[in-house]
Amino acid sequence: MPVLDSSEKSGKKQSFGGSCRKDKRDNQKSLQSWIWFIIIIISFWWILSACMHNPLICPSPFQVVHQMVLQIQNPDFVTALLNTMGRALSSLALGFAIGLPCSFLGAFYPFWREFLNRLVSVLQTVPNVCYIILLLFWTDRTLTVILSGFFLLFPLIYRSLYEQLSDLCRRWKDVWILYPQPKWVLTTRICFPMLRAALAAALKSASSLSFKACVTSEILTGLAPGIGKKIQIARLDLNLAGVCAWSLWLILFVFLFEKLWNLLAVRLFSQE
Repeated sequence: MPVLDSSEKSGKKQSFGGSCRKDKRDNQKSLQSWIWFIIIIISFWWILSACMHNPLICPSPFQVVHQMVLQIQNPDFVTALLNTMGRALSSLALGFAIGLPCSFLGAFYPFWREFLNRLVSVLQTVPNVCYIILLLFWTDRTLTVILSGFFLLFPLIYRSLYEQLSDLCRRWKDVWILYPQPKWVLTTRICFPMLRAALAAALKSASSLSFKACVTSEILTGLAPGIGKKIQIARLDLNLAGVCAWSLWLILFVFLFEKLWNLLAVRLFSQE
């Protein structure tokens, strides 16, 4: 077994310490930039509300924070949050469960490539509101929220993974001709490990979009309990501060969800 001398050990320690210090500096810079961003936004918001002096048009930050405090004290707050999260994650899981195998079919089989590319092009041109209206004729409101999110996420997931797989096929085509392998070996043992970075990026972008699509569908369908229903009730009550408060809760929740997902992605999809 090779033994490291003192110089090699000290070099490794210096390299590890340098990377840790660099990550710490980057985190501090990111935190400072976020603090300045929030200060600028709140200052501009407070000046605008003071000039208008009309809470029905532009409530002050203090009014919105007061509504947030009232909302988090409501027993239905956690229920609405969990229901919206469950519907958004269901749409996300369904999108990946279908989008991932379809991207492999499109990359390796010409027939499926032509069919799926045309299908995705059609799905991308239809507004999400049309899906909601059509689905309300065919399913209940819960399935409408989940399926409308799926129709929005599926083209995004398919395009992202299909382009990465097509690039892999172009780069490794000559090698695969010299050393032919069955399709299941190419997909599971060769291509799939190479898609870790693309999967992490697709999940990150699709997760935030799934929450926005879910809340939009909840508002239009009136599905309760959920954040969309709470926003709709606040709108009907002419409570713009309440609408802004629920929107801020959604932003904070999605932000924390993305941070959590980034931590998981580093462990699950990091290159060895």
